[in-house]
Amino acid sequence: MESDTRLVYADPDASDEVVQGLRNVSKSVTVVGTVAGCFAQLSSADCVVLTSDVPDTDLVDGCLQLRERSPDVPIVVFPTDGSEALAGELIAAGADGYVPQSEGVDLLAARVDDLLERSNATTDADAASSTRPDADGHARSDGCATLETDGDPGTPAIAPEDGPEIDSVDRLATLVDRSPFAIIEWTPEFEVASWNPAATELFGYTATDAHGEHGIELLVPESERESVIDHWNQLLVGDGPANAGWQTSQNVSRDGSVLSCEWYNTPIFDDGDVVGVRSFVQDVTAERKRANALEALQETTHELMRAESVDEIASIVVDATEHILDRSLAALRFYDDETETLELVAGTSALEANTGDINRIGPGNDILWQTYSDGDPVILDDASREMVPYDIDIEFGTAVVHPLGEHGLLSVAASGDDELELAEIHLVHVLAATAEAALDRAARDRELEQTKTIVETIGDSVYALDRDGVFITVNDRLTEATGYDRDELVGEHASTVLTDESVERGRKRVRALVSADEDRLATYEITLVTRDGDRVPCEVNTTLLRSDGALEGSAGVVRDVSDRKRMERELVDHKAKIERLHEVASQLDDCESTVEIAELTVEAAADVLEFDVCVVDRAEGDYLVKEAVTSSLDGDFHQRIGVDEGIAGMTYRTRETYRFDDIQSVPAAEPGSEEFRSVLSVPINGWGVFQTVSTEVGAFTQEDEDLAELLLSHVTDALERLTFEEQLRTERDRFAALFENVPDAVVSARQSGGDTITESVNPAFEHLFGYEESSLVDEPLHQFIVPADEESEAEAITQRSSRGEIVEAEVKRRTADGLRDFMLRAVPVEMNESSSGTFGVYTDITDRKQRQKRVEILNRVLRHDMRNGMNIIDGCAEMLAEAVDDDDVEYATTIQERAGELIGLAEQTRAVERVLERESTTAGPIEVADAIAEATARLESSYPDVELTSSIPERTFARTNESLQTALFQILENAVEHNDSSSPTIDISVCGRTDNGMLAISVADDGPGMPDEERELLQGDREITQLRHTSGLGLWLVSLVVTQSGGQLTFESNEPRGTVVTIEIPQADAELVQSTGDSAATGD
Repeated sequence: MESDTRLVYADPDASDEVVQGLRNVSKSVTVVGTVAGCFAQLSSADCVVLTSDVPDTDLVDGCLQLRERSPDVPIVVFPTDGSEALAGELIAAGADGYVPQSEGVDLLAARVDDLLERSNATTDADAASSTRPDADGHARSDGCATLETDGDPGTPAIAPEDGPEIDSVDRLATLVDRSPFAIIEWTPEFEVASWNPAATELFGYTATDAHGEHGIELLVPESERESVIDHWNQLLVGDGPANAGWQTSQNVSRDGSVLSCEWYNTPIFDDGDVVGVRSFVQDVTAERKRANALEALQETTHELMRAESVDEIASIVVDATEHILDRSLAALRFYDDETETLELVAGTSALEANTGDINRIGPGNDILWQTYSDGDPVILDDASREMVPYDIDIEFGTAVVHPLGEHGLLSVAASGDDELELAEIHLVHVLAATAEAALDRAARDRELEQTKTIVETIGDSVYALDRDGVFITVNDRLTEATGYDRDELVGEHASTVLTDESVERGRKRVRALVSADEDRLATYEITLVTRDGDRVPCEVNTTLLRSDGALEGSAGVVRDVSDRKRMERELVDHKAKIERLHEVASQLDDCESTVEIAELTVEAAADVLEFDVCVVDRAEGDYLVKEAVTSSLDGDFHQRIGVDEGIAGMTYRTRETYRFDDIQSVPAAEPGSEEFRSVLSVPINGWGVFQTVSTEVGAFTQEDEDLAELLLSHVTDALERLTFEEQLRTERDRFAALFENVPDAVVSARQSGGDTITESVNPAFEHLFGYEESSLVDEPLHQFIVPADEESEAEAITQRSSRGEIVEAEVKRRTADGLRDFMLRAVPVEMNESSSGTFGVYTDITDRKQRQKRVEILNRVLRHDMRNGMNIIDGCAEMLAEAVDDDDVEYATTIQERAGELIGLAEQTRAVERVLERESTTAGPIEVADAIAEATARLESSYPDVELTSSIPERTFARTNESLQTALFQILENAVEHNDSSSPTIDISVCGRTDNGMLAISVADDGPGMPDEERELLQGDREITQLRHTSGLGLWLVSLVVTQSGGQLTFESNEPRGTVVTIEIPQADAELVQSTGDSAATGD
């Protein structure tokens, strides 16, 4: 680095570390505190380092000002906080280098050193052309010496004066060979005379290949040849420095690649004649490409900042990747708030041509979504098609995925085996940062536009004041509210439209907000004064306006609260009326008759609701009769009207409220006083009608209607209370009569302290238990009537009853005459919940149980003892028949037959007992065909000579139990035993009678028929006596089974001979039986 290089460092708080780092690059470092200080040093500065701490401007404006004053001086920016967006803006403003302070002083020094070297390289090349050798080979001040002798192109002709010629030539040859520049010497015919290694590296030709070749054919493309020939001719004229200097042109290398090269061409003189041209050449393809890209990117930055929509921004960004970065694979995705995905909004033409439908990218682990979520750009050196969540038909290499803040994602990739250069990656970052800034600005613009729209369209007034209380802006609603134009208010103090009290109140609120030192909202009331002097009550919501923490004023929303104030007053009045109506409700609770209720209703309507004329009509048959009227009404209002007449009748019939603003326009209105114009008619829940009228049209409002209905709801409650009390008195009287006259013993008791305390008993209790009511009341009941061994059972019954259960149980209780059996029914006062009160009903079953016991004893004797005795008699008769003579055998046979009949009677008795033991509810359904089949099979086994016929439909079911088969057998057996034919004929038929849901099973025989007396006994038409009874128990068993099944038994004569016995039992639905069977089979 040259010792006279001067650096200017702009930083008011320059640190020793930074200054020392810069001095490692250049010993001359001038520190200034402002950008203005830089201006004074620009004339001698080689580089400017600018920080973000300068007080007189920001970094972007500082770069613009420095570049405007000195286009060539390199500028390096060293900001406190760096970002891609800032980098893009700085490059667009003309900065040459950008190093955030977080990267360190060493990187800053390296960047400055690099810029200075590039600048010095250009300067050195320019300086090289300022010295030309004279004709004898010595250096001259106006040109440059040739590097070859006239005789031998490979022998240098210049030697320094202070050393041997061979050393100088060697050093010069070495310098040419090692020069980073391509150095070419041309003959006047534009043919190559000398060609150094750098030229070989640049253009691909060796010195041997190039020697003697014409420059135009060798290096110049067709498009550049004309301009190059013109330039060459000017060089050959050799008329001064104007013909030398750096020139940039397009060249072609050996492999056909097009290069952008900078040429420094200078003529070689000999005795004043141009004998050749020496060219210094350097490849500036990358620099030109970057410069062009930067220049285009600067223009793109301006376009992005001017873009008005996100679609326009997307189009500009993708166009820049395709034409500025020269990358054909790029995609731009924006985040969709509704779907919470990244949606493709733009892509390059090559991407669209090589892909199908590109799906939205949702949350996941793919590289695109992960990069967007992390918020940091990612460079993929080995990107592949498998890394993208969609199909693409071409390969690609290096890729850059760059988030655009919360807006979306920009991805750029190199196609094929190509790779993104570092400069291109940097340009992608700059483009992404600029795009993010543009999207942020577009979002802010949208929000600002929305805010402006809201402010202008909002129904409330909006304003902004400066620190002195002067209007900065107002919306149209405020100008409409005050009557002033916008120009008349802006620039004027707020006191123009506010009362003094309101101004002072606003000042206090703002001072409170300032003291709070945080963003808050203050709400207070003001009085707005219009241009006409009208005063409008308003409410203000205000907050402070700040910029960079400094207070600039306040802003607020003004809302007209005139309607609210009016509504508040009306609400207070409405609330007061409701409270007074509740007081009326308390008074209605004290009324003891409908007349009192009606009169209080009229009085409350006048005093509370301020109705002038009121009437309460009570329904009485087909008429509405006046129950109460305003005292000021004349006699016409005391007449009754039919329930189908007038507005009152319509209100009573429909039970709806009617409010008519003009009675004269209502056809249903009855002719009456012409002075009344409006009416409010309210039904009283089927009891009657309330009406109020006024002489004014439209005198009643919705509020009047609501309050009247509220009053009448209280009236309805009071009327229902009277009705309920009357019903309660009636029920109480009925219960008292039942309690006093029921034949069963009844006790009313309550639970207290674990004891059952007697409250009252009926006369039957006194008679049955033998205790006076006076001796039981308020005493524990159990100590009088519960035996000691029954106390636990009695306590359990009490507990169940106290839980709201109805308890029925057989108990033993103690009476004044001793222990007796009772059926107790404990009924709680309140069902299915906790109840402290209980009614106990005691039915004396002592005699019934004793009778049942005697029957059981007699039945056991009949079934067991008589059967055993008959078996003994039957056995003895059999032995006797074998021992006597033939003439006496008939007596033994008679004994055997009679014994068999009595044994059969005992069996029938047991069958009857089993039927009686069954519960009354049927267990069915029963398949009738199966029951008949079992009964007939049993009959045929006992009576093989019987002739049976049947007509039985399939799948016929009856709601009964298994006793049906026993009953059918008894009917069949009775038909055979009493048949006088040697081969009895019996027919069985089944018929469903759908009219009453019964199933009829008929058994017809051809016997002598049943005696009328026995038929009447079985059908209950006669009483059983010692002289009148049936001959057996078989048909009695049938009668019991049928009765227990809910059916009936009938007897009819069979034509021409015999009896038809029919049993009718409830029929069961076959579909229901199938459904029940399926459920049982599946376990449902």
